[in-house]
Amino acid sequence: MARLTRRGFATGTAAAALAGLPAWPSGAEDLPRRYAGITLNLLYRASPAFDATIKLGQEFEDATGIKLNVSRIPPSDHYAKMMLDVTSGTNAFDVALVLYQWKHEFAPFFADLATLNTDVPGSPPLALDDYPPKILEIYGKVDGKLMGLPALGDIAFLLWNRDLLAAKGIDPAAAPANWDEVVRRGKLLTGDGRYGYALPAGKTPQCYVIFTLLYHAFGGTWFAADGQPTLNDAAGLRAMRFMAEELQSISPPGNLTWDYAEVLNSFSTGKSAQAVMWAGGLSTLSDPAKAAVAGHFNLAPTSGGALLGGTSIGVNAKAKQPEAARLYVAWLTSQAVMKRNAALGTTSPRISALTDPELVARYPFYPALHAAMVGETFGYIPMKESEQVMVMMADEANAACAKTKTPEQAAGDLQAKAVQFMKR
Repeated sequence: MARLTRRGFATGTAAAALAGLPAWPSGAEDLPRRYAGITLNLLYRASPAFDATIKLGQEFEDATGIKLNVSRIPPSDHYAKMMLDVTSGTNAFDVALVLYQWKHEFAPFFADLATLNTDVPGSPPLALDDYPPKILEIYGKVDGKLMGLPALGDIAFLLWNRDLLAAKGIDPAAAPANWDEVVRRGKLLTGDGRYGYALPAGKTPQCYVIFTLLYHAFGGTWFAADGQPTLNDAAGLRAMRFMAEELQSISPPGNLTWDYAEVLNSFSTGKSAQAVMWAGGLSTLSDPAKAAVAGHFNLAPTSGGALLGGTSIGVNAKAKQPEAARLYVAWLTSQAVMKRNAALGTTSPRISALTDPELVARYPFYPALHAAMVGETFGYIPMKESEQVMVMMADEANAACAKTKTPEQAAGDLQAKAVQFMKR
């Protein structure tokens, strides 16, 4: 445990009183003050997942004298705004969040953090061995360059309502062996105003999440030997059919506009008996004040492996305050701050947080999250144009579920659009 100084005790106690947390070390004790008086410009997403992270920034400001100017933008605008900032040469942000599926595009514009502790004396140790190896590799490394450090860990889980399964004579403790079993259960669970599955079939990120999960589970490999995408191969066609013909048939009406929030609400209220949910939503579902299913659901990694979500944080290679920016990133991702952030509901990517006895007692799903992160994981389609192609996935899957296209047409159009886009 880090030594608790008077300054660290003051900032830690203040934040603990505000959040109702134990007075753990703040991670800000002994940070250097040589950058006092300067301002860092930070780019964050306007998502509740980062509310706690931003609040904890006050401890960093108090300890270092650095002012944090935080800009929060809608997730739908994040990619475009950041890409415009770095390619136009504006470089308005010193520090920014990066979704790992964008890392190949942004790597040239971000600093290498591998030597951060040497570059900024007094910065908290990076402790890179405290991350599951695949997490660090997928979230932040590009061709050996450490362009970002994991800031938010996330895994897609399959959830099911134990009470609803038991009422239908289904073993509530057993995880479905595959996606076909999810549907078999779902058909038994659909009726009397309830539905077997909560499918997000809108032109939204959660729609392409489901396509990705199915494509991977059905043996898809994304690319052929010649580098061409294979989105309409046997796995792609099966995934499109499965969404449109199987999952859609056991999902609530109105789901053709659904994204993350609608899935969370449908499962939390007991309207849908099964759903895919990110680990970041589990703290909400585990709170009886927020979810009717709290204490009444089980979870398991999805069939075929666990899809990684999550976010890394990095430093603009042309940051106006490069050393202070590195200090902030080292502090934010330090073991002490990750523990405090986790206690506030932010899903940590660090092993030390996921296995901490106090946090496990607070979040009983942490052992499953830890096991998933160190187990078989995979990511989104690994290509520079991943964001644009994933939007195409959602558009075509939505059309198939809405029955404005057959699954065969949707899979074919997805392939054609992706190939055409990659030629640009």
